[in-house]
Amino acid sequence: MWTDAVSSDKRIPRSRHWLVALVLLTSGTCAHALSTDGDQPISILADRAEHDDATRITIYRGNVVIDQGSLHITGDTVTINFDAHNEVTKISTLGEPAHFRQLPDGDTDYRKAWARQMEYFPEQDLIMLSGEALYEKDGSRVQAERLVYDSRNARFKALAGTATAASDDDGQATASKPDRVRIQIKPKKKTTP
Repeated sequence: MWTDAVSSDKRIPRSRHWLVALVLLTSGTCAHALSTDGDQPISILADRAEHDDATRITIYRGNVVIDQGSLHITGDTVTINFDAHNEVTKISTLGEPAHFRQLPDGDTDYRKAWARQMEYFPEQDLIMLSGEALYEKDGSRVQAERLVYDSRNARFKALAGTATAASDDDGQATASKPDRVRIQIKPKKKTTP
């Protein structure tokens, strides 16, 4: 195992797939990340990095910044799990909040996401945002405690948080009141003839 301060430019097999898939969150229709992003080098900056060959886990800590083309990710900690063939099995990003931004092909507006935790499972093409998750594109937003996107099957779920106890005027707990999923859709601009 090694630990060291790092400012590296390192290629991570298949890691860009979760980032590309994250841009698909708000609809069932496919939208693609900037096609040239995958051809760009991946730059990772962090205060320190740790890798353990036995567990096949690499952890970047402290002001982590990942860039690849139009893709930009920030977080406090990024953990990458590899299998025996050095394929990425899981990428986790933690932050207060962690942040993602990427420009789709043919678009001028970035897709953005924030959450306390972002996880991607490349084998399943499954992305999970949890902890005050927020996704934004073209002024429209989806906000929930947890957002899940299955890019393979183009399925999206926004899930409310766990129930919290409500109280009456005397401060006594009365019943559970669940958090709500919030969706804000910006109206499309009307073109005048």
